[in-house]
This record gives sequence, structure tokens and C-alpha cells, in this order.
Amino acid sequence: MSKENCVILVVEDDAEMNELQRELLGIHGMDSIPAYTGTEALRMVSENKVAAILLDIMLPEMDGFETCLRIRELPHGTMPILMVTAMDSPECRERGIAVGADAYFVKPFDPDEVINSLRDMLENSDE
Repeated sequence: MSKENCVILVVEDDAEMNELQRELLGIHGMDSIPAYTGTEALRMVSENKVAAILLDIMLPEMDGFETCLRIRELPHGTMPILMVTAMDSPECRERGIAVGADAYFVKPFDPDEVINSLRDMLENSDE
């Protein structure tokens, strides 16, 4: 996937946190689009060429676990999904990976760790 087409979907219902994550991506030269619910995230994945997803778990309408599972069921749902959440239990981490997340970060997260992980996943998903 070329850099020009690289768009990251940020799924976070807290508008301020969504904007902060999108600003972080922008600082590192990545374009992003916001979604604030799981339902909106599914629509955005269907309507846009999404290279990767930063996904919160605690979302209205449909939680991040269900959202991740449904994205993985889509024919084009193979992009890297990084869960970024306040839920810090081993059970949540295991469930996140079980439903298809490629990485799991707990808020407050290390911005460099998330960006480096995202970059590695994007480079490895290039064909």
C-alpha cells in the first residue's frame, strides 16, 4: 500500500482523545479519519481505504471487541488493528487478541511505542 493511500481510522468516542490520537498520527506524517462508535467504524471501513485502525474498547452502540470481530469478518478487514484502551486486565488483553487485534495498548500509552508498532505493521502489510 503506497504512503499516499495510507489512512488510519481512529475509533474513539471521547472527542478530545480522538483528536489527540489523530494529531499524533499527523505529527508522524500519517493521515487519519475519525469514528466515534463501533457502527460508524464499520461504515468507515466499508467506505474508505483504511490502512490500519486504532480502536478503543469502551464505545457506544457496539464495543471494540465486537467491532474488531465484525471488521475481521469483512472481505477487506485484514488491516492492522491496534486496540488503545483504558481496560488493563489480562482477560481484556486476551479477548482483544482473540477477536483479531494485532496489538493492545493501555491508556495512558507510550506514543512512540504505538507509532513504532503501527509503522512496523504497515510496512509488513505492504505488498
